[in-house]
Amino acid sequence: MKRKRTSFSKLLLLLESAIVLYTTYQGFGIAKLAIELGFMGTLPWIATMVTAAWGAYGTSAACYYAKAKAENTAGGVTYETVCRGPDCER
Repeated sequence: MKRKRTSFSKLLLLLESAIVLYTTYQGFGIAKLAIELGFMGTLPWIATMVTAAWGAYGTSAACYYAKAKAENTAGGVTYETVCRGPDCER
């Protein structure tokens, strides 16, 4: 039985997803800690850090889906438009 390999770009997107979620979780944790300790300053650097991570993730996801769209198109015809008959599985 042949094992299907995960593409490198998909692996990168999954790893970046984990990093972005971890960064967001830790950003909320730092903000919560600052509130609990009575910090009276501002925390714009936390918002910047989390926003930058999500911005980079959005760019990566857009590029990944553009690549996937290009790979699933042959001669200008997408798989979905050709495979509408009863022989195609959905």
